[in-house]
Amino acid sequence: MTGLLWLLAALLLGWVAVGRTRAEPRRLGNAFWLLAALLLALNALVALGLPGGGLLVLAGGGLLLFSPLLVLALVVLLLANGVVMVRREGRSLGNLLSLLGGLALLGLALTPLLVLGTGLRPVVLAVVLFVDLAAAYLGFVLLAFLGYGWLYPRLVRGWPASWVVVLGSGLAGGERVPPLLAGRVRAGIAEARARQVPVLVLSGGRGSDEQRSEADAMAEWARTEGGLVEGDGVPRLLLEEQSASTEQNLRHTAALLREAPELRAGPALPGDGPAPVDPAPTVAPRESAGEPATGPADVPAALPPGLVVTSSYHVLRAAMLARRLGLPAQAVGAPTARYFWPSAVLREYVAVLAEHPVVHAVLTLLVALPAPLLVLWLS
Repeated sequence: MTGLLWLLAALLLGWVAVGRTRAEPRRLGNAFWLLAALLLALNALVALGLPGGGLLVLAGGGLLLFSPLLVLALVVLLLANGVVMVRREGRSLGNLLSLLGGLALLGLALTPLLVLGTGLRPVVLAVVLFVDLAAAYLGFVLLAFLGYGWLYPRLVRGWPASWVVVLGSGLAGGERVPPLLAGRVRAGIAEARARQVPVLVLSGGRGSDEQRSEADAMAEWARTEGGLVEGDGVPRLLLEEQSASTEQNLRHTAALLREAPELRAGPALPGDGPAPVDPAPTVAPRESAGEPATGPADVPAALPPGLVVTSSYHVLRAAMLARRLGLPAQAVGAPTARYFWPSAVLREYVAVLAEHPVVHAVLTLLVALPAPLLVLWLS
């Protein structure tokens, strides 16, 4: 009977998860619904004694048995990657994340020794328990972020697009396109050609340490190294040269696209109805006037669906941001160097947490606080 209840709950959650994901794949919340459905399905498999249940129990036991070695291996990999990042990319905080993550994981692994070394004092036990449970919650969110970050690009692979935008990143020496950015431009050109879109936007402003805008450098690379020659059957290049962040990339690109004659007669979004395109020129985004731009009001509602091209580690957050801004676009990623990926993904994860700090703080307390309080009360 218990197994049937697990199975029923798994089917119900799975139905909700699939429906939510199909309706809007750009929500990280989909990951938690999918994970919950998967865990319930695994419980049902074991409880009902179905084929494979025994293997799951064996695999779970093996994972638990070898977890100290797995944690140690992960610590070594993160620390080694951190050293490589510092040597190749410098000592900025973003480049130190894998090193800091390895040190934090090592500290968590040593907390049982701290408890034993202090003679099982209740206060120390409560503090360690709180830290470990908080880390468990953050680790679960990271697992959901990584898993859905892998799944999302595969869900939107056939997304229709009438325009493509390539997001910029820092220039090498302040003027040259580095390999990471070249990969984005190359992927953007390939997507634009495959989908035969009329417009390809290169988006990126000029940083304080750069001699030219990222968009200008990308355009030069596209024409000289990327083999992009504008003409019949080749999308027209539009340069967006004002942005200093991903949000500004998307906002300014939307304003630029609304003025593009190629998209004036483009189709409205599914479900929008026959909404006419406003022929009036778009005003500059509110950032330029010193006002914070929040909400989707600045994004043209009549834009046809599009595609955002960025690096693989940045895809999910770019898609989430496009959804928050009301931009009808999915995101795809260009390959990222293996050594660069861990720190870059951790940076994106921290940015996702920072978008909803109160929510994650409350959930962390709900997960991590009851058990330590119980320990202190019983002592």
